[in-house]
Amino acid sequence: MTDERLRRVGENEALYRQVNEQARRITQGMATVLGAFNVLCECGTVGCMEQISVTPDVYESARSRSHRFIVLPGHEIDETEAVVEDHETFHVVEKVPPKARGLAEETDPRRD
Repeated sequence: MTDERLRRVGENEALYRQVNEQARRITQGMATVLGAFNVLCECGTVGCMEQISVTPDVYESARSRSHRFIVLPGHEIDETEAVVEDHETFHVVEKVPPKARGLAEETDPRRD
């Protein structure tokens, strides 16, 4: 994968992650009552608007590492990601190459 494509994919994933962080703050109370809430697939595909139902515990576990993202099965990018958790209806993937990991860490909204 070229550096330019890696950057574009990383920016798309970062945008979805930021949207999900905002949604998490808004739905935090409901998620506690309902046991789950919806997030957008955090894949690198521009325009992917598919939603994934996750529990607060799984979401927080994924967010605890800057280089992890929640995606639908089949939305992984084999060149840069490894599936580290399979939850049947979604996967948690981890960035593997150092450049991809670095970009994920730089764009993590919780890093500030």
